[in-house]
Amino acid sequence: MELQPHHSDFVACLTALEEAIAGLWYPSETDAPLAIAIYADPNLDATSLGQQLGSNADTYQHQPADAFFRPIFDNFYWSTPQGGQLTQRYRQLQEILQTHLEDLHLYRVGTVDVNLYLLGRHASGCHVGIYTHTVET
Repeated sequence: MELQPHHSDFVACLTALEEAIAGLWYPSETDAPLAIAIYADPNLDATSLGQQLGSNADTYQHQPADAFFRPIFDNFYWSTPQGGQLTQRYRQLQEILQTHLEDLHLYRVGTVDVNLYLLGRHASGCHVGIYTHTVET
């Protein structure tokens, strides 16, 4: 197999994501950590990927990527030193995702214990992004 430009960008994408999410948590009733998610099937579009993610769940929602960041960006506390400068770290994460991925979407799977997948298509054809969960009572 011949090395293509998107191969080195894939590595750069994963490295940047890994650095951006190190020690980062998603604020909710559980304050869950983030993890990298990769779906390697190039035949999935955004809708079919979401349907696959939500196939065994009682509730599934496909939302714009901004819905993932809104609870953090809209809360002033997360931009203060007391809030751990969380807003700044999430803005950096958003920039990394937008730089390396196209067609970025949020997939919410579940009702109370909700799995969150923030995924976009990389030039390699894979869907890449982050995964976490939140508790909403």
